[in-house]
Amino acid sequence: MLSYSEQEILAANVNPATGLATDYLNLFNEAIMLFEMGLDMPDMAEELADWHPRGYIEHFEKSGFELKDVVIAAYEHAPADIRGEFDAACERALTMFDTSIRVLMTANLEDPAAHADLSDRLRDMKGLVVEMDSHIHGRSPAQKSLQSEVDALF
Repeated sequence: MLSYSEQEILAANVNPATGLATDYLNLFNEAIMLFEMGLDMPDMAEELADWHPRGYIEHFEKSGFELKDVVIAAYEHAPADIRGEFDAACERALTMFDTSIRVLMTANLEDPAAHADLSDRLRDMKGLVVEMDSHIHGRSPAQKSLQSEVDALF
């Protein structure tokens, strides 16, 4: 049983139905923004050197988020099926982001094939954020709308 009130859960940006918080997506959205800039301005890619994959709990434990205890407790009490699907999407995203960032940092962006590959990776990275957002909001990825895709990026 979760010992936090619904007000505390909502204040922590946790979806009460799923037990998941949208703030985790900030880890990925920041990387997407820097990745996009790095494609056009290779010097910006260096900013991604500080990006590290972090699981959900680790992300909040290392954050300065004031209500991180609420977020972590809600996650630990999330329905197992929802959390399992979300965790699987997160693992795919963490792997994709980590690999893609390493590729970007070593790529010759003057090479059209490399640039095209990185653009495809960026598209896939955005798709994974949309998928994670769908799990957080209790929608299957097939139910996503154009608006949810836009919302996931911000």
